[in-house]
Amino acid sequence: MIDFWKAIGAREVRGPADIAEALDFVSVQLDGVSPMGLTLFDDRLREYLFRLDRRDFASLPVVLPDGTALAQTSDHFLYARCACILAGEVEFGAVLRTGSGFDRYVKPELQSAESLLYVGREKYELRTGRKLKPRSEFALDWMSNPQGWPDK
Repeated sequence: MIDFWKAIGAREVRGPADIAEALDFVSVQLDGVSPMGLTLFDDRLREYLFRLDRRDFASLPVVLPDGTALAQTSDHFLYARCACILAGEVEFGAVLRTGSGFDRYVKPELQSAESLLYVGREKYELRTGRKLKPRSEFALDWMSNPQGWPDK
């Protein structure tokens, strides 16, 4: 088995180069992990994405380089949650505990964090020849977490 947060590591996530470095690190950490370990990694990822599914985080605007502020789409919000997780356990925990700091991940230049969704799945498929079927009850869609959207 692999410890999820050991596989993720800890780093600042400020731009595409940071995202690429973080994803490379995760990929290397998952090399040699058993199919069951990859399934557990995916389950944990889904759980943490679910825990970040909160109205206060989803309502933060995306600020474009020209200063234009746009509402997050469901995809953008999912990728911002991936970027927050790529920053590591301490940052993830602080964002959840304090409710602040998520705005650092709602940036157009961090959208490539989406690839975190596929690292474990792709390794699973290469090893088994089958698609990984999530075992987790945690949905990735926004507004899935009733605690994060209490008045939905």
